[in-house]
Amino acid sequence: MSITVTGLVGKKIRHHRRAKEITIQELSHKCGLTVNYISLIEKGEANPSLNKLFAIVCALEVHWEDIMPTCEEHDDIYNQTIL
Repeated sequence: MSITVTGLVGKKIRHHRRAKEITIQELSHKCGLTVNYISLIEKGEANPSLNKLFAIVCALEVHWEDIMPTCEEHDDIYNQTIL
């Protein structure tokens, strides 16, 4: 199974949330999104808007670069989808 940009962003959000020892419930309260929606984002099953990602980035106190795929990761994802 190949990973998508959405899936990679979700994995990075989960990584930072866990590294800061924040529960999904706490993140939900901080950013105003539902627990279910955050869970879907983390699993790569939801494609959040920039506004929702911005709320998560602010709540986690991370930078955009911390959750967005690098150029190398993007190339890997692109190459998986065309092969």
